[in-house]
Parts: sequence; structure tokens; C-alpha cells
Amino acid sequence: MTQLWKHGVLALLVAAMVAGCGNGSDGAGGGTAGGIPTPYSFKEAFSKLEASGQLPVLDRSDSIAGLDANANGVRDDIERHIDSKPDTQAQKNSLKALSRALGKAMTVDTKDKNALREVANSINLAVICSHQTYPLGAASPLGDEIEKFTVNTRARYDAYMKFNSAMNGTGMKGVKGVKCD
Repeated sequence: MTQLWKHGVLALLVAAMVAGCGNGSDGAGGGTAGGIPTPYSFKEAFSKLEASGQLPVLDRSDSIAGLDANANGVRDDIERHIDSKPDTQAQKNSLKALSRALGKAMTVDTKDKNALREVANSINLAVICSHQTYPLGAASPLGDEIEKFTVNTRARYDAYMKFNSAMNGTGMKGVKGVKCD
């Protein structure tokens, strides 16, 4: 899934641009030193974006699965973000299904071909449901967003790439007549 790679590079570039745009006056991290702006660190830049509401506050722990207090398979931070959207319940369900499937992809036994196929099918079905529940063209950017937010740490990225590598060369059949919640 090269989309994640492209989006990861784009996110880093945006973060780097934000890091260079300090506007405070405290002389440290985002302030000015002698009239020259000092850059934010990545952590400071993301914290500022989260505090402003431009980015959701995401779990960046070392855990691959992250916190899921209600055990529904969707990380709590991702679920809060999806629930905050003004979307219909069916649309929110499709995004949660995608997040759940991506979470499974990061934790699947990559030596178990049946488990890999099951996870790939769940991702495929979640994408189909997203396209069924959102207006034409609206589902893809939202799916990309959920993918980026779900695979948001190095450990999660590595686990997701391990899944993608294990799936390399695998063909998937198109699915018809999918009924979404």
C-alpha cells in the first residue's frame, strides 16, 4: 500500500513546515531569537496542532494495538475522532470497521496465510462499505486519514509494513452484494 508511504512523507513534510513556522516570543521552541524564528520540534508542532484541534490527540505509545477500553477492536483515540465527525452512523461504522481491520493487519501472524487472507478481506470489505456509505469521492480521503491515524508510530508502521510485505503478490477477488451496517 504505497498510499501510506506517500501520506507518511507528506505528513513529515507538513510537520517540517510547521516546525519552521514559530511565532511565539519566548526564545525557545517556536519563539524568536534576535528576530529570527526558532523552529518547533516535531513533538511541539504536533502538540500545538492537537491543542488547536487541527489534529486529533492520538495515542503514540509503544503498543501496537493501543488502548481499547471497550474491546470493540477500535483504538479509543481513533474511535473518539470518528465519533466527533458529523457523519451518519453508517459512515462512522464503516470508518470504525476500517480502523478495526487495520489494527488486525498490524497484529496478524504473517506466517498464517489464512489469517492474512481474513485480514485482507476485512480491509477490502471496510473499504467497500466506506464507498457505499459516503458520497462519490468522499470515502477515499477519509479512509486514508484513518489509515494514517491508525498507523501513527514507528512500531505500528513497521507492523503494518510487515503485513503488506506478507501480502505482496496476493490477488484479491472483487466482492459483490456486500451489505454494510
